Amino acid sequence: MVQNFRNRSILSVVPSTTKSDSQSQQSNSKTPSNRLQPQLPLKKRRNVAKFPLPASEQPQTFLRPVPSKKKTVVPRVSKQEIPKFQSHRAKRSRIEELTRLRKIAEQQPTSSARPQKRQEKAQSFIYEPLPTQKSPVTSRHKSRSASLLLYATRMLILGVGIAVIAGTVLSILKPGSSSNLISQAADSEVETNQEWKSPSIVPLAVQQTREMTALKTELDTVIAKYPKLTPGVFMIDADTGAYLDINGDTAVAAASTIKLPILVAFFQAVDQGRIKLNDMLTMEESHVAEGSGDMQFRKPGSKYTALQTARKMIVISDNTATNILIEALGGADVLNQLFQSWGLKNTVINNPLPDLSGTNTTTPKDLINLISQVNQGGLVSLKSRDRLFRIMERTRNDSLLPRGVGRGSVVAHKTGNLKSVLGDVGMIDLLNGKRYLLAVLVKRPDDDQDAVDLIRGVSKETYQYLKSSE
Repeated sequence: MVQNFRNRSILSVVPSTTKSDSQSQQSNSKTPSNRLQPQLPLKKRRNVAKFPLPASEQPQTFLRPVPSKKKTVVPRVSKQEIPKFQSHRAKRSRIEELTRLRKIAEQQPTSSARPQKRQEKAQSFIYEPLPTQKSPVTSRHKSRSASLLLYATRMLILGVGIAVIAGTVLSILKPGSSSNLISQAADSEVETNQEWKSPSIVPLAVQQTREMTALKTELDTVIAKYPKLTPGVFMIDADTGAYLDINGDTAVAAASTIKLPILVAFFQAVDQGRIKLNDMLTMEESHVAEGSGDMQFRKPGSKYTALQTARKMIVISDNTATNILIEALGGADVLNQLFQSWGLKNTVINNPLPDLSGTNTTTPKDLINLISQVNQGGLVSLKSRDRLFRIMERTRNDSLLPRGVGRGSVVAHKTGNLKSVLGDVGMIDLLNGKRYLLAVLVKRPDDDQDAVDLIRGVSKETYQYLKSSE
C-alpha cells in the first residue's frame, strides 16, 4: 500500500521532461522552488524513522523483555553447556527455546531463597544429557529368564514334596518293603563276596575239549631219549581248551612248586581281610630253613611285611619265607583243607620246607587246575590275580620253561628242585596272542641233569606246535 502511494505521488508531481524544461531546471536549480519534489532515491534504503512500516510488515525482532520489579530467576547457561550450532536454523530454534524458558521463569513466583535454588536446579537440569536407557529387549529377556528360573525352582520343590509324601504313604501301607529291599541288597553283596571268600570245589576253569594227539606224538619222541627219567606233563590251551596229558595225575614230590598254592592262599586271605599286605611278620627260630633263600641268614626276630615275605617265597624260592607264611595262614592242616576245596586232590603239605625227603606232594594236573582258576578270575580278586602273576613273572630261575619259548614271550612260572624231582609250572603268553598253561614234573635218579634238557625239550615242542597252529 505504501509503495502504491509512492508511485502515485511521483507520477502526479513530476511532469514529463523535455529538452527545454531540462535547461530551465538547470538554470533554476540554485533557487528554491515551492513545488513538492521528494528527495527519495529509489535504489537507496528507506529511512525507517521517517517512513515507518506498518506493524504487520515489520520484521519480527527478539527484544529482551523489560525486567519487572520482581526478582526473577533466569537460568544460567554456561558456554560449555551450549553446543556450537552448525546452522542458523538450529541457533534460531535454540534462542526461541531460551526465550520460552525465561517467560516461564518470570511467571513463577519467587517467595524465598530455598525455592529459587530448587528452581535453578530444575532449570539447569534441562541442559544436562539424559541417562542412557536400557534396551527393552534386554530387560524383557532378563525378566523372562528370571521367571523361568523361578518356575523351575517351584517345580523342583513341588516334585520333592510329592516324592516325600508318596514315600511316607508307601511306608505306612507296606512297612516291610524297604527293609526287605535293604536286606536283599545286603544278601546279594554277601553272596558276591562269598564267591571268593568261601570257594567250593571248582572244576577246571577251561574245560578240556580235545586232546592234542599230534603234539603228544612229538613229545613221546622227546621223552624216549631219556629212559631213566619219568616225566609228568599236563598242558591246556587257555583259549580253545585243547589239552595234553602225559601222567598228569601221578603224584610226585612237590619240591618248591608247593609254594604256588601257598601264594594263592595268601592273596585269598588278603582279599578276605584276614591279613594285610603291610602287616609285619616276625621271623622266629622255628621258621629258619636251609636251602634256597637269604632270610635264613638274618637274626631271629627280624620283621618283614607280608607282601615282602610272599615275594621272597616265589622270586628267590625262599624256604624260610614259606614257613613264615604257612604259620601266618593257620598252619599246614588249614591249608590242606583249603587245597581240597579248590579241587586239588593230590596237593598236600606234610612237612615244613625244605622237605628234602619229598613228603609234600602234588601233580601236574592239580597245578594247572589251580593256575587256570586264577587266570579265569576265580579264588582271588582280579587285583590280587594281577599281583600274583607279576610276582611269578619275576622268578629268577629261568633255566627251564623260559628256555623253550621264543623271545618276546611272557612266562609267569614257579620252579621246584630236589635231588629226586625237578619241575616247572607256569602260564605262557605268546606274541601272537595265544596263552597256554604247562606243568612238567620229572622224577630223576640222584640229581640227574638230563631232567633239565627234558623239560626244555617239552617246552620247546609245545611252543613250536602252538605257534604254528595260529
